[in-house]
Amino acid sequence: MNSVDRILDANLNRAREGLRVVEEWIRLDLENKPLQQRLKAIRHALIRAENKLPGKKLIASRDVKQDPGAAYSTAGEKRRRDPEELLRANLRRVQEAARVLEEVSKLKGGEAGKVFKKIRFQIYNLEYDIVHKMTSHRKLKRT
Repeated sequence: MNSVDRILDANLNRAREGLRVVEEWIRLDLENKPLQQRLKAIRHALIRAENKLPGKKLIASRDVKQDPGAAYSTAGEKRRRDPEELLRANLRRVQEAARVLEEVSKLKGGEAGKVFKKIRFQIYNLEYDIVHKMTSHRKLKRT
């Protein structure tokens, strides 16, 4: 089994999942179309970068039954205090996955690493904008 492919596969999954959680919250709670469109654009950029990698090999490297981290979770993962904590946890998950993808994809050559780096910095900026928007949104709901 190829460890590089396995790491790429796991982190592509992690990044897509985190982006989808945030995108759905932004779309259906905040109802903020500009932020939702930015998230969607980032998710599609991730998919385009993924398509530059050998997809069938990545999936073939997947072995959920033997993954020592599959059953592991922390207390913080089992509950979230509020929507902001939920979104920040998922944005951080995407940032971390993008960093792993950026570094490990270098072992495959090509341009994917540059795309993953760009995505990581887009998420840093987006995190700031989302937290700011959520703070404003909460203030509006209270009045």
